Amino acid sequence: MYKRLLSETVIYGIGSILPRLIYFALNPLFTSQINTAEFSKFGQLYALVAFVNVVLTMGFETAYFRYSADKNLSHRVFHTAFWFVFVNAATFLLLMYLLNIPIARIFDYTENPEYIIYFAWMAFFDAICMVPFAYLRFTNQPIKYAAIKIIQNLFQVGLVVLFFFVIPKEFFQKIGMESNVSYPFVANVIGSFFGMLLLFPIIRQVRWFFDWKLFKKMLNYGYPIMIAGLAFVTNENLDKILLRDMIDESEAGAYNGCYKIATLMILMVTAYRLGVEPFFFKKAMDEDAKKSYADVMLYFVMFCGFALVALLGNLDWIKKIIIPNPDYWIAMKIVPIVVVANFFFGVYYNLSTWYKVTDKTYVGTIVSWIGAGATILFNIIFIPKIGFIASAWATLIAYGLMMLISYFWGQSSYRIPYKTRKIVFYMVLSIGFGMLGYHFSENSFIVGNLFVIAYVAIVYSIEKKSLKLINEQSVKIK
Repeated sequence: MYKRLLSETVIYGIGSILPRLIYFALNPLFTSQINTAEFSKFGQLYALVAFVNVVLTMGFETAYFRYSADKNLSHRVFHTAFWFVFVNAATFLLLMYLLNIPIARIFDYTENPEYIIYFAWMAFFDAICMVPFAYLRFTNQPIKYAAIKIIQNLFQVGLVVLFFFVIPKEFFQKIGMESNVSYPFVANVIGSFFGMLLLFPIIRQVRWFFDWKLFKKMLNYGYPIMIAGLAFVTNENLDKILLRDMIDESEAGAYNGCYKIATLMILMVTAYRLGVEPFFFKKAMDEDAKKSYADVMLYFVMFCGFALVALLGNLDWIKKIIIPNPDYWIAMKIVPIVVVANFFFGVYYNLSTWYKVTDKTYVGTIVSWIGAGATILFNIIFIPKIGFIASAWATLIAYGLMMLISYFWGQSSYRIPYKTRKIVFYMVLSIGFGMLGYHFSENSFIVGNLFVIAYVAIVYSIEKKSLKLINEQSVKIK
């Protein structure tokens, strides 16, 4: 069971992380070709897309998993979910065309109102691809899922390179693309459309069918998740929206550029989420479900802790590759804070299992908005006083708060036998070693990785009996 979960997480990780890593590899190109002030627009628009995607999908991804678990409902769930999201996305796209200029004025894009249209098309294609991708995940087709994600992303990356280095700038100026910051936007729109074409064999299975009774159940289940999702994107993206208007635009751009490094940790948590969410629901009815959830949590903390120590211990040389433009380095101090924050979010995601499998999704809404409230208040109060570092601390405080609330609430309502002392020890150990590696590894590859080796040695010495037992059981099964 755990091997299958691990293998599917790895494959989903390849499908989720590899495309983003490929696009992430373009960060040196973006930071060298786009100045810090323009990069603030780049970060702000993608932050807005994140908010819109949550609203357009309305929590129907998780609702799809929940109701497709009943084999008698799976086909009806597929058709109903697709048509709801499609109509939602199409309505949004129409509104963006009608309200393009007023919205551009609100976000200070009066010189480039076409940016609003670009992001509207991105959101549209991303939304209607949600159900086909969920279908692949639920029907255990991780390889096809990964292949589509990778091919789509390679196509998009090819377009970006083509736009920056092959097609003459005069051509773009003739069609109204004056700023090179618009190149990634247009490439993303075309890439999203291409992704929809790759998913067409699944989309063509959709029938003109809509089950209103089922839709109401899915909506009641999904909308609290959507509201919780808005809280999540508030924690993750509010800073990119606010900073452009509250501090110097070039500093806001530097913050967005350095935040990309912390994306490496975010991607690991995302890959884990993609693999583990269907597992949680399928396992829910088993007698040993709670023990399985507890074991998965421990393994997650162990491996995520390793990733944290490795990333922070090697940050000095990583930044020179990912962000070759030193103008961006003024914001490097946010990276350790954001990396730890997303470690907390990964733990919180594990802890959220109890309210999802018991259909108490309103709990996620409450917990998430407590975190979002902390994010909003901390950003508004402290950005004017201490600048962009306030946004990093706001993210850490929000996810830490959500993690603690979810743990204590969950243990009182749906007790899971977590190995709490061991989990806390590994978290403290990895964060401590990570911070030491970050502070003492400047210009020294060896020092940073000594902490990585020390972490692995300590974890292995503690867990070697468990690892040996797992290996013996695996041999017996074979």
